[in-house]
Amino acid sequence: MKNLLLGLGVIGLIPGAWFVYRYLYPDGAADKQDAVIGGVLLAVALICFAVFFFMKFREEGEQDISITKF
Repeated sequence: MKNLLLGLGVIGLIPGAWFVYRYLYPDGAADKQDAVIGGVLLAVALICFAVFFFMKFREEGEQDISITKF
């Protein structure tokens, strides 16, 4: 599940950044559709990354640390 979230985050981040770049620096006809698509893809990537890190830190926080191992 974590790998899927990380993969979806990367897949959403790259085209999202490209669409935002095309909207901010137009080489011809730039429309608001590029901004909307880029914003949605970046929001999906942000949500995937946030869930990934929350799941990772929750799993690491539940590990029991024993002082007898030292």
